[in-house]
Amino acid sequence: MAPMGSETSFIERELRAAGDMPDGKIDIAHVALLLAACDRPGLPLAPYRGHLAELTAAARDAMGAEDHPVQVAAGILAGVLAGRFRYLGDAETYDDPKNANLADVIDRRKGLPVTLGILYLHVAARLGLDMAGLNFPGHFVLRLRTQGEALVIDPFNGGQPLTPADLLTLLRGVEGPQARLTPEACEAVGTRDILLRLENNILSRAIRGGDYARAREVVTRMIWLAPQRAGLRFELGRLEVHAGHMGAAADAFATCVDIATDIGETRIAGMAEEALRRLKTRLN
Repeated sequence: MAPMGSETSFIERELRAAGDMPDGKIDIAHVALLLAACDRPGLPLAPYRGHLAELTAAARDAMGAEDHPVQVAAGILAGVLAGRFRYLGDAETYDDPKNANLADVIDRRKGLPVTLGILYLHVAARLGLDMAGLNFPGHFVLRLRTQGEALVIDPFNGGQPLTPADLLTLLRGVEGPQARLTPEACEAVGTRDILLRLENNILSRAIRGGDYARAREVVTRMIWLAPQRAGLRFELGRLEVHAGHMGAAADAFATCVDIATDIGETRIAGMAEEALRRLKTRLN
């Protein structure tokens, strides 16, 4: 169920405001809590923000004023989040929707790699550490840099360090035994992309479960957060067609064409134009 009334308006305004921000200005945990509130009407955000502050304070105390080597800094972060606060991946009920809701993850102390990664990223940012999420398929991982060294860590498995061999094993578990580790898989991604990855977990589960009304809700808030992503408009158009909302579908496809054309995404523009043409044929 989506939040209603003034609460809905507040969340929409906040997400749209984040959508207009430069990527580096987005507060990842704040926005993730807003997204969580979309699925938990009446959720009081203050206790969760207080918990985030508690995590940060504990990590700051453990880190001290010293500039640690990367292995030590990673171990301190893991000791706080996975050790003291017991944040671990939910391997037993991985597909539970609560694992993709940051408020539920805080309540339960378990979640998906990306939700747990958001907690690590929040704490690291508050401590001034250089941490980024990576464009790694199927399993979200983080890269920490200190003193000119870099280390990849796995927030799902207690913040453990990952070697290139570990990453290759993870990748082959997702893409098959012939998969190869590429530089693109280890590139840093921005805050907006991480939040969209979080929501895409919810979206894909809704589509697999045939809950297209739920899928439309999720795509809509993804669009608030990333209004210039043409692919999201195309997905919304498809979902509106499935719901029988042909006028709304036409609007979504037309907007997709405009955005994709402006940013030079000719393939998605062509797909949207064809979808719009077919839709107009059906309407006539």
